[in-house]
Amino acid sequence: MSQLLFAMLAASPEAVVVQPVEATGITPYVAAFFAASQPNSAMDMISRIPGFSFDGGDNVRGYGGAAGNVLIDGQRPATKSESLEDALRRIQASQVERVDIIRGGAPGIDMQGKTVIANVVLRKDKAGQWLIGVADIFYQDGRSAPTVRFEGTQKFGEQTFDWSILGFTFVDDGAGEGPRTVVGPTGALLNQSQLDETGGGRGYTFKSGVKSPFLDGKLSINAKLDREHYEWSLNEAFSFPAPGALSVNDDFIRDEGEVGTNWERALGPNTRFEFTGLIQRRYTDFSSTYVEGADDAVFLQQNESGESIARGVLRYTMSPTWSVESGGELAFNFLDSAQEYVENGVPVTLPAANVRVEERRGEVFGSSTWRLSPKLSLEAGLKIEVSTISQTGDTDLEKSLTYTKPRVAVTWSPTPVDQFRLRIEREVGQLDFDDFVSSVAFATGAGTAGNADLEPDKTWVAEATYERKFWKDGAVVFTAIHREITDATDRVPIIGPGFAFDAPGNIGDGTSDSLSVSLNLPLVRFGIPGGLLRANGEWSKSEVTDPVTGEARRISGQEPFEGEINFSQDLPRYRTQWGINTGLGFEERYYRFDQIETVELGTWLQLYAEYKPQPNLSIRVELQNLLGRDFTRTREVYAGPRNTSAVDFVDKRPLNFEPFAYIRIRRTFG
Repeated sequence: MSQLLFAMLAASPEAVVVQPVEATGITPYVAAFFAASQPNSAMDMISRIPGFSFDGGDNVRGYGGAAGNVLIDGQRPATKSESLEDALRRIQASQVERVDIIRGGAPGIDMQGKTVIANVVLRKDKAGQWLIGVADIFYQDGRSAPTVRFEGTQKFGEQTFDWSILGFTFVDDGAGEGPRTVVGPTGALLNQSQLDETGGGRGYTFKSGVKSPFLDGKLSINAKLDREHYEWSLNEAFSFPAPGALSVNDDFIRDEGEVGTNWERALGPNTRFEFTGLIQRRYTDFSSTYVEGADDAVFLQQNESGESIARGVLRYTMSPTWSVESGGELAFNFLDSAQEYVENGVPVTLPAANVRVEERRGEVFGSSTWRLSPKLSLEAGLKIEVSTISQTGDTDLEKSLTYTKPRVAVTWSPTPVDQFRLRIEREVGQLDFDDFVSSVAFATGAGTAGNADLEPDKTWVAEATYERKFWKDGAVVFTAIHREITDATDRVPIIGPGFAFDAPGNIGDGTSDSLSVSLNLPLVRFGIPGGLLRANGEWSKSEVTDPVTGEARRISGQEPFEGEINFSQDLPRYRTQWGINTGLGFEERYYRFDQIETVELGTWLQLYAEYKPQPNLSIRVELQNLLGRDFTRTREVYAGPRNTSAVDFVDKRPLNFEPFAYIRIRRTFG
């Protein structure tokens, strides 16, 4: 392996076929670069770009902080409810003129706070295109999950209209069958049972959008409406110490709607203004029932939440190598939550069960990008965030928060194939409104209290990246990140008269470090024409002080290692691509005041082939989860707080999900 890396790092600049980074900081990948792989969508093209790791953005409140690292014609889609990946999959490959990779910033380009951005440039000569796709998943227990999709884009003069209609069903591959054992601190068997979990659901999604000239600018309006109904059940049959049974049934319904708009206009030869507005509403209805012998319990929760955003950005290009931008964002968010918990017909009071949470937030920002030379660029910026968060209902509390978030990023390209990137930034986390509300999980018997006195974590981030290109489309990228965390968010005990819970809370300062490696290796030199190996792995470690024991430990939920290895081979002669995708297993550990939960997920193996008998017709077959991945949850439960009590029992639940098959047929028109 070391010899292979040395050979790649020593590759000469002349070996690179793709046009190297020029003084603009932009490397274009034209449509012909992707021809051999016969991509169906813009997302397929993005996934083939050497050294580029797709980032779909974060699911956070606000518009600026939720950005991914891909633009479409220089703009973000004016939506948050549709993932960036879905938006790219709706763009057919034949509609794409090229994909520009921008490293270190370029004048007039909003880098979304990233050091590397991809910009999908669409063809202007396409009048429209439609797509019809049908797919189904076949499981060994006889279940199936059919999906139907109809979408397209059509131009009417200077207006462009697009739509998407999706009806889907799905099966939860985290639910399976397996034994459960509960042992005491000496290893003596306390309980033994067999678990049978089943989960899945159905739903639909409607999307539409229009782009049109408006007031000497470009206007786009997007709308989305969807519903999802998810059902999950657990049946547990006890065999020791005595026969018995319990059942848990969950029912979850989500309705969501969104309208977003974006308007951009040139105010002069070097100045552009962009406005983004968005309104989103979500309604959820959740019920969970528990039955064991003569005992029963019911937990009900209804939530209504919403977000309204207005954002304006002014961009000024001082010169071909220097640009500045400034702007502001206003947002209003709310969550109304009402809960009810009943045991054996008797209502039980939960802390923070009926609450309304509101956030009013404003942010101003400014940044500048300088390309000091063809080899060196600098980006510097500052954001100032002011917010007021209030909670009413079972708890009344209001707090105001102000944070400054500076950022500096430097990109240096000493040769056409080598690039170094350095970023230093202060990041501020975002509070999850669900953390303000209590919840009950019958499957594990764990309750979580809401915490109205949370503070967002604040982190200084130092990131260093080295990227090396080699051969035709090879690349290797090394990234090291160090984080200094203030007010780290984890779990804290909430103990009072007659009750004991834990809740999300701030546990003090901490650190986190990660090292990642990404490899894009063409295999033609190894005797596999059209072959490509893509692999990435990330090693992480962190340290915080446990609020219960006072000892140092890892942050809850952080995976020590995660990664994937993917192989594909293009066979243009047979109009086929095939490959093997491997998602490596991982382990996570969560620390509560009276228990430690460990989640282990096995390796996922997928074998696929896609055949295109015609350029506008594709047939894809996948064999998924060939290793029958295990999902194991282990709980070490203490008799009381972990600092004063011994382990009471260990509950281990390994679940197995069987392999399944997937088939998809898609046909494009136009």
